Amino acid sequence: MILITMAATLGSALLAACFFACPLLFFTNLTRNPYVAQIVLLNVCLAAASALCIHEALSQGRPWRPRSPLDLPWLGWLAACLVSWAVSYWGRTPFFRPAIAAEGSRAFLFLGVNCFLPFLLALHRVKAEDWSAPVSAGAWAWFILGWGLAWMGFPALRRPGGGAVDFIGNFWDPYGALLWALGLAGACRLCRKGRAIDFLHLALGTAFLASAYGVLQYFNIEWIWPNVLNPYGGRSVSTFGNPNFMSSFNVVLFPSAAVLFLLSNASRRWIYATLLLTMEAGLLCSLTRSSWLGALAGLAALLAAPELRRQLRQNPRPQGLMLALGLALALLWPHSSIKSGYTPTVIGRLAEIGQAAQARTIYGPWHQRLLIWTASWSMGAENPATGAGYGLFELFYPFYQGPLVEALEVFRGLRTHANNSHNEILEVWAQTGVLGLGVWLWFWTAFFTPMLKAAKNAPRSFLLPLAAAAGAFGMLADNLLNVSLHFPVPAFVFWWCAGAALASLPGRQEDARQPRRWSGVAVGLASAALVAGIAWHWTKVFNREWRYFSGFKLLRHSALAQASQQLEKARDWGPPEVNSLYELGNSYARAQRFQEARKAYAAALQANAGYDEIYYNIGVIEAAHLGSPRQAIPFLEAALCINPLSAEAHNQLQNIYLGDPQSHAERAEALLKRALALHPGNPSHWNNLGFLRALSSDYPAAERAYAQALRLDPNFSAAERNLLALARQSGRPIHPIVERLPLLRRQLQNPPRIPPGNPVINQQR
Repeated sequence: MILITMAATLGSALLAACFFACPLLFFTNLTRNPYVAQIVLLNVCLAAASALCIHEALSQGRPWRPRSPLDLPWLGWLAACLVSWAVSYWGRTPFFRPAIAAEGSRAFLFLGVNCFLPFLLALHRVKAEDWSAPVSAGAWAWFILGWGLAWMGFPALRRPGGGAVDFIGNFWDPYGALLWALGLAGACRLCRKGRAIDFLHLALGTAFLASAYGVLQYFNIEWIWPNVLNPYGGRSVSTFGNPNFMSSFNVVLFPSAAVLFLLSNASRRWIYATLLLTMEAGLLCSLTRSSWLGALAGLAALLAAPELRRQLRQNPRPQGLMLALGLALALLWPHSSIKSGYTPTVIGRLAEIGQAAQARTIYGPWHQRLLIWTASWSMGAENPATGAGYGLFELFYPFYQGPLVEALEVFRGLRTHANNSHNEILEVWAQTGVLGLGVWLWFWTAFFTPMLKAAKNAPRSFLLPLAAAAGAFGMLADNLLNVSLHFPVPAFVFWWCAGAALASLPGRQEDARQPRRWSGVAVGLASAALVAGIAWHWTKVFNREWRYFSGFKLLRHSALAQASQQLEKARDWGPPEVNSLYELGNSYARAQRFQEARKAYAAALQANAGYDEIYYNIGVIEAAHLGSPRQAIPFLEAALCINPLSAEAHNQLQNIYLGDPQSHAERAEALLKRALALHPGNPSHWNNLGFLRALSSDYPAAERAYAQALRLDPNFSAAERNLLALARQSGRPIHPIVERLPLLRRQLQNPPRIPPGNPVINQQR
């Protein structure tokens, strides 16, 4: 019994760390992505907490997996994912299989640890009566407020940052460590009973802190770091490293905060009102429109419960005042104080859509999503039954984007390396086809159907579980234009809320199944092995990531030997990761260690074969440094397949083709047509076309091409020499542009001045 109690207490502490530390803990100079530490801590804590829950259940004679309406849909989804991945693995050329294995294993690990385990934990730990248990809102408010204000002293008391390879200097700070110890101790103390209502308040307190910090960032006030973090212009990232993650975290919890406000008495209502307005402010300063839509969808879903509508009618004045304050906050929300080129208001952010539609111009956020969605549709349509393979969107997306970018000029300035589809329906379609999409729809139908039935006759005590389900609905609505479901911290709170809602369904009875002794031992051993494996995996990932970022920084300061050393250590820690291996190749290439660079780039392709830069670098090394231009051709062609806009790849491939025109004349002809269609202002392409025309004795066409190259660049000496040589070879008179070159060069050096008051009008057709 003592061991069971200890396991439950430790499990609650690990869950408290998931809700409190993981969304808030971040480093700015330790890893390239500040949320790596969050991911590592979250995965290890989730695995350990799940193992303890399973141990506790088996020790009490309960099954390790409580039943839920999603038992079969979970199995169906796993089967669909496995089938789609296997079809892709065996159906693709062997070149892609290492990358398919690497990307697929990462996706399945995410599915198991970041999706299924939070859902399973909620089923284990949440009980229907927990939601109506008494809770001290004042104690929570003082804890969250006091801990947040304690960080005001951090800028004055923090130790100086470390160098590029100083792990301790960039990781450890005595004052910060003290605050984290006190914060975790307080969170564990308040959640010691392990009730759903306690974890909900901890999550809401975390959302309050993250939102308040985001608002301070928005107004150019920084409590923690020497400079305001603004990688997204005026959009606040808070502690999440990305504004879309912070906003989605708030979307999931927003309906719960609203219900707590609705159900609270007058003495506590101001606490939840402050929480609600601060979370709304966090949503606003993220400037994430999809999350605004998701928050509204989550609140609207609450209205499905007659009891909630009755509560609204029963005491309308506080709710009306809160609604008025919320609307005023949104309508009057000011510009960000960060000095950035893009600082719209909320109204301005919404007005952009209408302005872009009326002007019929390219609007980046919308047209880039159209590009991603079109490529996503093509991915699924190529194999409608099972899609491109579960977890393989990022790997194969660039190959579908390339032809679209080349064919449609509207997309050429919007090329991106998308990690996800920015639409959850298209995401499922692209990766798993009709099979996966059908199971996905079945999954969420099986989730929302019992929730809607329960909402119709829901008592007051069921409103908070209903709010958890409404938060999940809001997150799904958000992810019709967002990607946050595929990142660990937002995904964790989403799946916890989904599991918590199902665990609280009225009439749900304790599972009476008695696990067999041998199965209990097997499950217990398997869960222990799972924790050990996951902990070791994320230990390796964390060491890889900080070594990689150390090498990345050293490489930017041209410390090649030190950078290579750090990047080699990142490679040795593994598991293989495309960015660290790519930077290792760059360090070798800059040090002229070309054989080693070639191997590092090849290893990067085995981690993720979807980056044109890697193919291009291999092609250049093969052609220019290893003396193998023929072996460079497939890599440069692959680079152009992914990125047809790369003028450098066009030039390199043209040079190889034209170096052996007898073998590659037709390829060179086709490539030059593509290059000039995309880059008509590139003089090198015109010069190469002139050379190709001269080889076939089409002297007039060659002359026109050389002359065009010189019009574009009068200082292009190679084109001038080629034009003069052509005249001698063909017996044709020298082209008139040669006589005009001195004048064109002088004009290039001294462009004509525009007199004041006579502006040049750019007439666009």
